[in-house]
Amino acid sequence: MEKSYFDGGLLQLIGYRLLGVLVTTVTLGICLPWAYTMVYEWEARHTVINGERLRFDGTATGLFGNWIKWLLLTVITCGIYGFWVGIKLKQWRVSHTHTESGVQIESYFDGGLLQLIGYYLLGALVTTVTLGICLPWSYTMLYEWEEKHTVINGRRLRFDGTAVGLFGNWIKWFLLTIITLGIYSFWIDIKLKQWRVSHTNFC
Repeated sequence: MEKSYFDGGLLQLIGYRLLGVLVTTVTLGICLPWAYTMVYEWEARHTVINGERLRFDGTATGLFGNWIKWLLLTVITCGIYGFWVGIKLKQWRVSHTHTESGVQIESYFDGGLLQLIGYYLLGALVTTVTLGICLPWSYTMLYEWEEKHTVINGRRLRFDGTAVGLFGNWIKWFLLTIITLGIYSFWIDIKLKQWRVSHTNFC
């Protein structure tokens, strides 16, 4: 089985995020869907699962239509529908994510809101009780749940990373952050993404 990896760089990520924040701010939030799709497209083309590079074909216009619908439903339900927006955004993103090679088959995300809330609450509780020591466990628990509910081109993903494995990296990143007086902290997001993708495979 070929390896999985993420080859995006820190400067690119910072550039896209800053551009997204700038455009979203200048347009008073109207172009937020554009900022999301820009980052999604960048992440997909730098993600390789078992030797197959991903691609994202969603558009800002397509997301904007959904964004308006979700906003209206949130207002109509006095904010209650807002809890579903994260799941809906994930579903939309995955539905537009495919592999570059092969015949395009349906992609979808079938995780539920109550499950997600349960995992978030459990992760937050365990992390708090252990004074942050079990944060890597919370991350891996959530990653495993998300991947097993993600289907790309008709193939379900699986995650084989462990909390122990992430904990070792977490200590290393923490020490490097201290040694560099906080400078290395800018790389942690990328390192975490690389670690996650390296442990993600097709079933």
